[in-house]
Amino acid sequence: MSNRYSSMAISKALKWTFTISTLILSSLTMVAQANSTPRQTPQHREYTEARPLVYEDVWDLWPYSYLNDNGEPEGYNIDLIRLMMNELDIPYVIRLRPAEEAFKDLKDGRSDLMLGLAVGFHDEYGSYSKHAVTLFTQSVVTPKSKPIEIKAFRDLGKPGATVIVSDSSLCHHLMIDYGWEANARPVKDIREVIQQVSAKEEGQIVYNTLTLKWLMRRYLIDNLELTPVNMPHGEYKFMSNDQHLLDLLDEELADLNTTEKIKPLQDKWFYPERQHPGMSPWTIYTLIAAGLMLLIALVYLISYRVQSYRLTRMNSRRNRRLSLVLQTSQVHMWTYDIQANQFAWRNEKGQIAYIYSTTDFAQRYRPEDFLLLKNTLDQLAASERKDDGHEQEITINIKAKDTELDQEWRDYIIVLSVLSRDKNGQATQIIGTKKDVTRDRDQQRLDEERTLRYWSIFYTPVIGIMLFDKDGRLVNINPKACEIFQCEEDEIIAERPHLSDLVDIGFLSLEETDGYYASDLPASPADTTHPHVKSIHRTDNLCNEYRLMTVHDDTGALFGVFAIMRDITDSVFGIEQHAIEQHQLDAVEAVLQQYNTHIDNVLHESDVRLATYSPDTHTLTIHRSVGEVQHTLTQTRCMTLVDDTSKNLAMRMLNLMDAHENKGVRADILTTLRPLRALSTPRPEQLAIEFCLMPIHDQNGHVVEYLGLLRDRSELRDVSRQLDIQTAKVQEVENTKNRFVKNMVQEIRTPMSTVVRYVEQFNPDAAAPNEPEVTNSILKNSDYLLHLIDNILYLSRLQAKMVEIVKRPYNFAELFESQCNESWARYKNADTRYIVESPYEQLEVDIDPENLGQAIGQLVVNSAQFTKSGVVRARYDYIGRRLIISIDDTGEGMPADVLKRINDKENMPTSPEAKGLGLAITKELVSQMGGTIEASSELGSGTTVYIMLPCHASLIKRKKQI
Repeated sequence: MSNRYSSMAISKALKWTFTISTLILSSLTMVAQANSTPRQTPQHREYTEARPLVYEDVWDLWPYSYLNDNGEPEGYNIDLIRLMMNELDIPYVIRLRPAEEAFKDLKDGRSDLMLGLAVGFHDEYGSYSKHAVTLFTQSVVTPKSKPIEIKAFRDLGKPGATVIVSDSSLCHHLMIDYGWEANARPVKDIREVIQQVSAKEEGQIVYNTLTLKWLMRRYLIDNLELTPVNMPHGEYKFMSNDQHLLDLLDEELADLNTTEKIKPLQDKWFYPERQHPGMSPWTIYTLIAAGLMLLIALVYLISYRVQSYRLTRMNSRRNRRLSLVLQTSQVHMWTYDIQANQFAWRNEKGQIAYIYSTTDFAQRYRPEDFLLLKNTLDQLAASERKDDGHEQEITINIKAKDTELDQEWRDYIIVLSVLSRDKNGQATQIIGTKKDVTRDRDQQRLDEERTLRYWSIFYTPVIGIMLFDKDGRLVNINPKACEIFQCEEDEIIAERPHLSDLVDIGFLSLEETDGYYASDLPASPADTTHPHVKSIHRTDNLCNEYRLMTVHDDTGALFGVFAIMRDITDSVFGIEQHAIEQHQLDAVEAVLQQYNTHIDNVLHESDVRLATYSPDTHTLTIHRSVGEVQHTLTQTRCMTLVDDTSKNLAMRMLNLMDAHENKGVRADILTTLRPLRALSTPRPEQLAIEFCLMPIHDQNGHVVEYLGLLRDRSELRDVSRQLDIQTAKVQEVENTKNRFVKNMVQEIRTPMSTVVRYVEQFNPDAAAPNEPEVTNSILKNSDYLLHLIDNILYLSRLQAKMVEIVKRPYNFAELFESQCNESWARYKNADTRYIVESPYEQLEVDIDPENLGQAIGQLVVNSAQFTKSGVVRARYDYIGRRLIISIDDTGEGMPADVLKRINDKENMPTSPEAKGLGLAITKELVSQMGGTIEASSELGSGTTVYIMLPCHASLIKRKKQI
């Protein structure tokens, strides 16, 4: 009851909204006409019968403009244009097209007039009239069983508030402008969607109020309710590029509103309930009397109800069974109303879910299939009931798309029968059951194709095929196998020989014969009968070759064994006959082949090629082996392959041979080619070839060609060059070593000299006044000397790969902070701040804590030792499965040459002083742990050193931000 009252309230609200908006527009029009001053009419086009006004509108905006079942324009806009054009006496043509094409035609001048929303995204297509024809208000359609979630415009932006909108509609554009496009599900056909929402009782649609109301009334939808949404509305105005035409339409629209000539059109399309006046008193009295009569008949109905109760229960049980059968067998029902020419799609309960016109229903079928369906319906409509009272059933097979989501045509079986007839026996409704058999048809076609392929292969005239069952007994044999055995198919199948009777499978089981290869040869020329199979009548020697293949069913169990056989009798005995002749021929060719083989082996092992040059044709022919030509090169081609440094030498060599010089030619030519080498050997950059050609004479002693060898000297040439490079590197290493030893001796000598000088100041008889200072200096230099020697020894162990890297999970946050504090404790001074930045409360990573702590300690000591004032900062982070550590200071900095050697992956600092050895140790440690180290520094501005170490984190717990 509440739903009915809410629908009545919505209808009344819509009526008042439209009436008030019309009165306001009419008042504004009259005020504008009263205050306007005469003005000159701009240039405009005259509309004649030869060149009528072209009005275009969209074809799917119900009830404003749409195409009816006959494909003709219909709707409120169409009737309004006809009325106004007749009043203005303007010839016109009406066309309906898709929205995008209609707006584009107006913009390009292919049409003169249309009706559209006066919104920003339509401004580019034309100008608007001053007065609105109507207002576009928005409402939401929801199932009555669902709560209403959309009541105001802001509700469209709530998380999860998904609504269905028409693509490029006003609501769709507003949601995009407000950033709510994620909640919008745009569709093309609102008519189709509202029927789906009604059938599934799921979803909510926001669209033009009058359109939704018309569609619900058109398709008899009573399980949805319409609720207005408080959101910006749109003004529906005339659009044209002819301003004079818009002015005429504004004046005419005001006159029609004043004379209330538009009201019948509004009642027809928007408020059809106005066309039905209230009931008269006598009608009410008649209804009351009819009610009393119905009350009297109620007693009879109650008794009838009791009597038909059992029958009703039986019918209900049958309906439930039918529903279960339809759901289980995936069968759908629809009915065809012959008089209304409409199709009604019904759910599993037999209720109408959708109503389709013939045009809409035909879109789901191919043209030829729908023609077959329509002819069958016409045949049933003209048929009569059988004598036994049963109706005729017709089954047809067609292809269709059941839903919009179907991308391909599917196979269906449709069973048609007359559902009801009128009192004259004429069919009024036809019922159709539709079952999707696509998968069955595909499987049937696949089975047919497999069967066809099987029999085409099985009955091939080329090879013999036998099929044995899971017990190894013969069940089928093809004609080729019967021809080989010289047997009859029926006889050998009836004998049912075992696989082992025909093929020697040894001790193998049937499961183990998959891929088994065998052949049977006669033991002696007299062995001409088969010992196990009597139906084989071949009398000559029988030599067959077999290939076995097992076949399993879907469960993996053995289904059978295929035996593919080939008669090799002629081949076996033919080989024996030709064996003697071939042996003699082989003996003759053996000597020549051995000679050629020796030459080929020598050429292959020595990487040498035979070469001939013809002075007459100017071609160089290169042989891979005796009788095998690898390349044939013209003189021009040869010169293009020669490096610039060898072109003159190559040209002189060719000129000598072209002149038929009676002497050998020898030259080392560098080419532009790259030699091919194995991946494990280094590859020279260019191919260097040594040419050694000797002249060949004819019977008269004239030179006819040159014959010789080509040898690849690239590797020898490259080895020589690499030897020079390695010699230079060894010299550089020796120089580096000498510098290192020299610097190390100097560094060790300095603290040693200091220690000796201060020790000499000690007097055994009297204490020196500066004894504490001397003692501290001795201890400091001794400690420094000990630290220096330890670093040298540790670096030597590292370079000798004697330090073992053992990774294990460890809390790096604790290790980093303790290592930094302990390392710079001895070098702290009052003018320097020491900062440890640790973003993690706990960071468990796979590292070698001892050696990584050694590396961090070396860097921290360097920074603290060489920073007299400023800041020493140590920090780290774990990013991208890598531990990134940075130690930066504002100390002395490093020279450019030291910095270059640190960043060089192959070199290390050669200075043995603490900072150089510390960085060298750190670099070697990090490298052996799989990481990298980089440094940036500037003299006088400080140093920053980065360590990037790949590792896996098993526990990450960051500190809470305050």
